Amino acid sequence: MLDDVDLTCEAGEIHALVGENGAGKSTLAAIAAGEITADTGTIERSGRIGLVHQHFALIDRLRVWENVVLGHEPQRGGAIDRGAACAFVRDLGERYGLEVDPEAVVETLPVGIRQRVELLRELARDPGILILDEPTAALSPSEVERLFGTIALLTQRGVGVLVITHKLDEVFAHAGRVTVLRRGRVVEERPISATTREQVARAMIGGEIPAIPAHEPTHGAIAVRVAGLAVPGAIENLSLQIATGEILGIAGVEGNGQSALADALAGLTAFRGTIERPHSIGVIPQDRLLEAVIPNWSLLENVMLGRERATSAKASWRIDRAAARAQCTAIVERFDVRAASIDAPLSTLSGGNQQKLVVGRALVDNPAFVIAYNPTRGIDIGATATVHTELLAARNRGAAILLISFELDELFALSDRILVMTRGALRGEFSERRFDREAIGRLMVSA
Repeated sequence: MLDDVDLTCEAGEIHALVGENGAGKSTLAAIAAGEITADTGTIERSGRIGLVHQHFALIDRLRVWENVVLGHEPQRGGAIDRGAACAFVRDLGERYGLEVDPEAVVETLPVGIRQRVELLRELARDPGILILDEPTAALSPSEVERLFGTIALLTQRGVGVLVITHKLDEVFAHAGRVTVLRRGRVVEERPISATTREQVARAMIGGEIPAIPAHEPTHGAIAVRVAGLAVPGAIENLSLQIATGEILGIAGVEGNGQSALADALAGLTAFRGTIERPHSIGVIPQDRLLEAVIPNWSLLENVMLGRERATSAKASWRIDRAAARAQCTAIVERFDVRAASIDAPLSTLSGGNQQKLVVGRALVDNPAFVIAYNPTRGIDIGATATVHTELLAARNRGAAILLISFELDELFALSDRILVMTRGALRGEFSERRFDREAIGRLMVSA
C-alpha cells in the first residue's frame, strides 16, 4: 500500500496531498493519526495529530456538544456540566468561524454543518497538525470558501494543515506545497510556485489526462416528464422535462430538495404529481456506502445487486454466475476499478474505486434514463475523466440524463441545460450551454 514514503507538514503551512484513488493517501493519514500501525518507519510530531475523515465519524443521534466533548466532558459535582460544554462549543466555533448550535442533534444537520462539527471535535483537542481527507467533496462553493477561511485561521495560529484532495484548483489556490502519491510512492514534492496544474495532473496519473468527447447534437423526443411533483417537506409543485440525448444539470446547495427529486424519479419515495420516464434506468446514488453497496460483500456480489434479472438464466429464476462474472469483469476493466479480484470484499478498495464500480454498474446495460447524483464525488482526475466520458457517451447514444452535482465545473462540463434548485423549487434555467457562474451562484443562495 505504501512504500518508503517521506512527508513533512510544517507548522503554519497548508500542504496538499494528491494522487489517484488507491494511491495510499488515506492510509498514510490513518498511520499519521495513529489509527493504523505501519510495518516500518517513524513518525515525528510536535503536538497531537487530528484527522477528519472523508466519511464522518460522528454519532448521529447525539447532540453537537456531546460529539465535540466526547471523552473529555467538563464535570461539575460528579456529573457532566452541560452548560459548560455548550459554552465551550460556542466559543470554539466563534473563534474559528465554525458556528453551530451545540444543542442540535447531528442527524438533523446538512452535510456542511456536520463537517463543522467534525472540525470542532478535532480542534477541541488542540492539534498541532490537522489532516483533512477530501474536506470539500460535498460542499457548496460558499461552504468551500468558508472552510478555507477557517484553515487560514488555523495556520495563522501555527497549526500545520495537510489537505488530501483531488481538486487541483483548490490546491493551487490555497496550498504552499504539494506532494503527489502514485501507487504508494512519492513521485513528486514541490512548492506550488515551482509547478503547474498540468505537471501535477500528469504526475498523479502517470501520463496525460484522457480527452473528453464533445457534445454531439442528439436531442430528440421528450423522455422524462415531471409535472406538479410534490414530496412532503422537500418539494412542492416542481415540473421539468429531459429529452433523449440531453444532460439536464441540477445546481444547488445540498439540502434543497435534490435528494427527494432523485428518489422520486427512481421510484424510492412517495410523491404527488406525475412522473413519466423509461423503464430502463440506471442510478448513481448520492452516498455509495448508505445507498449503493454492501462493503463486506465482494465486487461480484455488489455488481449483481439490483441486477439479478439481468444476470438470470433464460426461463429460470437462477442467476447465471458465468454471465454475472463476465459482466463484473467487464465493468472492472472498462472503468479501471483496481482490485485484487472480483471476489475480494468491496471494503478492500479505496473509496474512489468503489465509486467507479457503482458508476459502472449503473451504465453497463446502456439504460435509457440515468440519474447521476454527484457521480465523481471523491474520485481522482483520471477517474473523473473516465466517468465524464461514459456519461457523455451515454448521452450521445440517446440516453436522457439527470445530473445532480454540487460541483459547478462538473455541471458546466457536462450539462446541456442547468436548472437551479433552491428550497425545493426551480429558480432559474440556463440553456444552450450559456452558463453564467455568478448568476447561478446567486440563485443557489437565494431565499
